[in-house]
Amino acid sequence: MAPESAVAYVVGGFPAPTETFVLTEMSLLGAHGFEPVVCALERGPDIGDERTAPLLRTARFRPSRYACVALSLLYGVGGSVQRRVRGAAAGYFAERLLRRRPVHVHAHFLGACVEVGHSLASMLGVSFSYSCHASDVLTAGPPTPEEHAAVHDAHRIVACTEYIRNRLLLDRGYPPNKVVRIPHGIDLSLLPEPADPSPGGPGVIGAVGRLVPKKGFDVLLKAAAPILRKKRAGVELRVIGDGPERDRLETLAASLGVAEHVRFLGTLPWRKTLAEIREFAVLAAPSVQAEDGDTDGLPNVVLEAGALRVPVVASELAGIPELVRSGETGMLVPPGEVEPLQQALRAALGNREAAGRLAGAMREEIARSWSAAESAAGIASLFSQAVAARAGVVRGAAEEGAVS
Repeated sequence: MAPESAVAYVVGGFPAPTETFVLTEMSLLGAHGFEPVVCALERGPDIGDERTAPLLRTARFRPSRYACVALSLLYGVGGSVQRRVRGAAAGYFAERLLRRRPVHVHAHFLGACVEVGHSLASMLGVSFSYSCHASDVLTAGPPTPEEHAAVHDAHRIVACTEYIRNRLLLDRGYPPNKVVRIPHGIDLSLLPEPADPSPGGPGVIGAVGRLVPKKGFDVLLKAAAPILRKKRAGVELRVIGDGPERDRLETLAASLGVAEHVRFLGTLPWRKTLAEIREFAVLAAPSVQAEDGDTDGLPNVVLEAGALRVPVVASELAGIPELVRSGETGMLVPPGEVEPLQQALRAALGNREAAGRLAGAMREEIARSWSAAESAAGIASLFSQAVAARAGVVRGAAEEGAVS
């Protein structure tokens, strides 16, 4: 395979503040001879990461440019409007990528990205794979004919946790030989120096994530309120992120009498977020299962906090226990329960030395088993195998045609 073989990466929004793991994966592929070419369905906001610069010059779907496509969507026949929109996106990307001659197509997130990626691979005549994460799997309806076709044609399907792999096998009926677990991983070289927790004094309880029900930030406010109300303790809660729950959470903080001790910082650039996490005395990840079935798989911020040697208190839910083992690398609590979360936060703040030992153990675990470089090597190996297998099929078909 020639150096820097292009791989089309079909994603939803790019860049995405909550999906920096995708950017990390792409940034490490060059060492394995692959050049990612972003095919984004939407343009995301600036995340303050210079690694996006070379990728933002690549393709982004603009359906408003194509009046003929719009008319076909309104008056055409065959397939749903949604399916035709996605087909139009695949066609647009195929046209844009002809000169790049990609050897493979990889999509992130089940749904629109997988359907567009699968169609794009078919148009380009190259191999195909995709990655699944959490909400894309947990909130999806029954598998559609398009998903069945994508599963059939995909060389491999990547699950970022064993939990999600099991959901694909058990709930969606994926073949076990098709689904592999490759964690997101962390690139420690990009992070600031790890925190050195102080043995005492005021502390910051931190939380990072979109302000949506599955994050359980309402449970966190209720659990933290008695701690925050003790003025002599000097503890504050900082929440990084934004979303539809912000007004409700701010109102809840006021009703609990702790508004002055809670800072909602909104969405911050990635490096600023890391700097904030480094100042936390404890990171809280109180994930719950939302009414629509959505939940976190393994929040990337848990890995980032662990890599920065910040103690973690998290819900015993989904893929989180694959990294956070209670009493070994962090503290786990039952999801949605206020009292156990409050006790764990008190323990982390009250015994910094013990919490620091757990944080140190998590950093060692991440360095040993959650390396972004190793994850990228696994993805690159998957691409190489897919390209080779596709070449074998094409060669075999050509030879068969020549014989006949």
